[in-house]
Amino acid sequence: MEFASCYDQSASIFAATMFLNITAFFIILAAFAVARLVVISGEGSVNRLQIA
Repeated sequence: MEFASCYDQSASIFAATMFLNITAFFIILAAFAVARLVVISGEGSVNRLQIA
């Protein structure tokens, strides 16, 4: 019985760790996507700011 409870706890810890790793990966991907959008949308804005 103790072995089963230990196994369940380690499985849940592993699942939580994997969930955090996947979440962190998607957050990093989202940050790169936002940075690309800012760069792409900022190309035209820089010229408009320099004129003003």
